[in-house]
Amino acid sequence: MAKPVVARHSVFAAIIRGVAVRQTVMVCVLAVLAYGVLWWMLSEDESRAPEAAMFLTDYSKAQKGTCVRFNGPGEDDLGLTVIDCEGGRAALKIGTVLGNMSGQCPRGEYKVLRDTRHNAALCLLPNARQGDCFELDTEDLQRSVVSKFDCAAPRVNVQVVGVARESCPAEAELGVPYEGMTLCLRRVR
Repeated sequence: MAKPVVARHSVFAAIIRGVAVRQTVMVCVLAVLAYGVLWWMLSEDESRAPEAAMFLTDYSKAQKGTCVRFNGPGEDDLGLTVIDCEGGRAALKIGTVLGNMSGQCPRGEYKVLRDTRHNAALCLLPNARQGDCFELDTEDLQRSVVSKFDCAAPRVNVQVVGVARESCPAEAELGVPYEGMTLCLRRVR
């Protein structure tokens, strides 16, 4: 008589283990899906629309006025991605494309990136409008990491008070010249 009870007990145990495994798998799948949806909702528009973002590998094909961001964690030669200039992450804009690496940027404090494979260079400037806030080294823009932030961010050190053709308004503490314009800044911290 003990054998039928043991057999029924092992069948019930197997059923319970199967249900527990299916529930665990289902919870994991739902967690991954929830994370993906949350990431998609909180990410910026340029990262959701791959057709709008283009990886720039040949600097000679870049276009003046387009905005770019670095692909790596810092500003190294991991490459650039062309992005929408209206996006919050668009801190740098292509001011001039040089047809060879030894070319010189026009008048101004440009950040210069050289492409040795295609013998080209980019002259980058901040993608700035009045009211934008940045973290940048105003003494050495070439070596500075240029990052655009919300003005309340603790890393912000300058705010754009104007983009002028010639001279800056009185509230500007310094002017950073570029060809055809001057970026007028005031120190925040």
